[in-house]
Amino acid sequence: MAKQGISESVRAERARYVASNAGSGAKHEEAKRWLPGGDTRNSIFWGPFPIYVSGAEGSKIVDVDGNERVDFINNMTTLILGHRHPKVIEALSEQLERGISYPAPTPLVIEWGELMCERVPSLDKVRFVNSGTEATLNAIRAARAYSGKTMLAKCEGAYHGNHDAVQISVMPDTAVAGDAETPMSVLMTDGMTPRSADEIVIMPYNDLANAERIIRENADELAAVIVEPINGQCGMVPADPEFLDGIRRVTSELGILLIFDEVIAFRASRGGAQEYFGVTPDLTCFGKVIGGGLPVGAFGGREDIMSMWDPDAEGGPRVAHAGTFNGNPMTAAAGVATLRELSVDVYEELEEKGEYLRGKLRDAIAELEAPMGVTGAASLFGIQATTEEVRDYRSYTTNDNELLEMVFLGMMNEGYLLSSKCAGNVSAAHGYEELDGFVEAFKKVLGRTWGA
Repeated sequence: MAKQGISESVRAERARYVASNAGSGAKHEEAKRWLPGGDTRNSIFWGPFPIYVSGAEGSKIVDVDGNERVDFINNMTTLILGHRHPKVIEALSEQLERGISYPAPTPLVIEWGELMCERVPSLDKVRFVNSGTEATLNAIRAARAYSGKTMLAKCEGAYHGNHDAVQISVMPDTAVAGDAETPMSVLMTDGMTPRSADEIVIMPYNDLANAERIIRENADELAAVIVEPINGQCGMVPADPEFLDGIRRVTSELGILLIFDEVIAFRASRGGAQEYFGVTPDLTCFGKVIGGGLPVGAFGGREDIMSMWDPDAEGGPRVAHAGTFNGNPMTAAAGVATLRELSVDVYEELEEKGEYLRGKLRDAIAELEAPMGVTGAASLFGIQATTEEVRDYRSYTTNDNELLEMVFLGMMNEGYLLSSKCAGNVSAAHGYEELDGFVEAFKKVLGRTWGA
């Protein structure tokens, strides 16, 4: 398929989208009066304008134009049980009758902490925050306080939150990012101090030999290595088990703390990605699913590290950490209700559905001979617009972004919602008929360009 043909298909999908979403288009123009570009959250903005949601239930979401779509992004992987799950709504309603927030803890936060520590292999103790960004910020601070060192290592192409310590080499221009074996530290955005890039070293993802070399070369200065076991930024790309095993081995040998960012990857199993892959880090960061749909984050790990926050310790806590809404009762209620529902059986069913969908998508791509692929693990999936196997950031950059836009808008036009990068996830609310419907819609979208 010539590039011109894909460009024509994108224009056609855009025209269909604009025509059927006039209300959202008008709302976006209104939003521009008060928000820069009409936007307050970059991850859910797409051109020519995003849909504006009026409601949701189960697996479906409805916009202000009355368009109903099957939701396969679930607020960026958050709503693992689907929208408005009865147990979550019941828990929130009960807490709402008692109060929204207090200047003191509630019994719910104890139960929430117990549920987390009982499930996750690395957790002796846990602290709650309000976003995944806050979780990684505090875990990194813990590693620096515990080790007395300041340097951090992360993988190229990994997103670990919106703070200066990790907004490095998230989606760098490869022209300035160095070679693939020894990537350079590249600031993600204006407004960051240049010194941020000097306090981090970048490793290639799924390349154990070079990652281990980089860790060893910087061992004397490294406080921690932070890794996302399933890379969400590059389309839900799972780490090789050997990669995680090797990173755990070398960090243990050198006395460097290993942090897992499981803000997305906690979806992998009841005990998270560390249970799924069988690798236990020193600290773990959480968000999304553990709050049942409300703003949330958490970080936790070994007793000796987490004790640095103990307010009863002699001299008080070594590391300061406040937050008006940390462990707030509304989020705790939703989180406890969600975790109670997430049994081993639910996770097994989610993984079965994820494997089913990825397999069907691969079959469709092969049938149409489209230059595409599929990545993912457990209930997570990503559609890749490249024939190259996507294993890391450099292979991810071979994606045809115009083809991704065509698929994204085409699926919207067919009644299915993905992220604008064509990543998605299965929720407990999805049935197999909806998975089959998603695949048929995908084939229809591709068929408009490649022919069926």
